[in-house]
Amino acid sequence: MQVVHIPKNHLMLIAGLVWCAAGAMVCIIGLPLEFGLAPSHLILFPLAVVIFLVFYFVIFSRLVRKHAGRIRARAEDRLPFWHFFNASSWAVMAVMMGGGMALRLSHLMPDWMIAFFYSGLGVALFLCGVRFLGIFARKDVLTLTLEPLRSDT
Repeated sequence: MQVVHIPKNHLMLIAGLVWCAAGAMVCIIGLPLEFGLAPSHLILFPLAVVIFLVFYFVIFSRLVRKHAGRIRARAEDRLPFWHFFNASSWAVMAVMMGGGMALRLSHLMPDWMIAFFYSGLGVALFLCGVRFLGIFARKDVLTLTLEPLRSDT
């Protein structure tokens, strides 16, 4: 079986589309609950903002830089299409998706918790997908950042 290899910059396009799609799907679950419950639970909006800030700045933005740097560092010009993630990121994604579905289907979390958590998480995922798309548009992974040589003199 022949494996499809694509230009490594196109991995940023795939990552951006996957992250945007995942963020949109999470938002489709969280935002209707958020807006439906918000009139009687005003605390949900600030909680969603806190979740967004933590996931966007502390977790997902770092992952965007890490994955772009990992792909940029590869010597090959073309890579298999699934290399937009490394193995540990694929595992984390599977655990997060499976865990989220299990929690929702088990009804262990009340709707108000899903509302603020999924709203903040979904928007953070979506916006980091947009960051991947920006890297693709600028072709940033095609340029190697070389550090200047240091002289011992």
